[in-house]
Amino acid sequence: MHDARHTPHDPRPAFDWDAVYRGDGSDTSAPDPLLLAPAEALTPGKALDLGCGAGGNALALAERGWRVTGVDIAPRAIAGTRASACARGLELELLVADTAHWRPETTYGFVLSSYALPPRGQARTATLAAAAAALAPGGILALGEWDEEGCTWGESGDLVTLDEIRTHLTALGLDILRADRLRVPVHQHPGHEQEPADDAAVIVTARKPHDTLESSD
Repeated sequence: MHDARHTPHDPRPAFDWDAVYRGDGSDTSAPDPLLLAPAEALTPGKALDLGCGAGGNALALAERGWRVTGVDIAPRAIAGTRASACARGLELELLVADTAHWRPETTYGFVLSSYALPPRGQARTATLAAAAAALAPGGILALGEWDEEGCTWGESGDLVTLDEIRTHLTALGLDILRADRLRVPVHQHPGHEQEPADDAAVIVTARKPHDTLESSD
């Protein structure tokens, strides 16, 4: 999972996400119960964590019986997730890839994006399209991002607005089940400044309609 406040974007130099992670599993964060809650009502099948970071959410889903694919741009994030999975006796499919260019080869019953969207623009649009394309009919997407209208930090375009995400997902053919602005704990990497303790977030849950005979199994 990515904290957008640490992400310089064009025309600034690209941020080195690999330097954020340790790669040994020691910085695997706790799962996010708010974003994982929609999965509790689903029968475990295939799940996708886009921008999985060091794997806290992906590992939690695997422990609940989901067959999990985790995608992240940082090799050390994937290495850390793999190390934690091995330590817990879990099997996950883990891929080093940029979510703006990666495309799913199968569909999933649950897709998660936890504070990991690229900045506003083509990369963000492409990542949201990948998330929607990855959903099986009836599948659920849970997305959390920092709220541009409620946070006092972040460069222009780093954060999101509720209307922006709702509009994007609706245009991609998804039905919005929940769209809220909330105060939630800030997810930080070990060693980073821990203030503030919570901040404004956008939480959206959406479903892909049952309009085909495809299956996520």
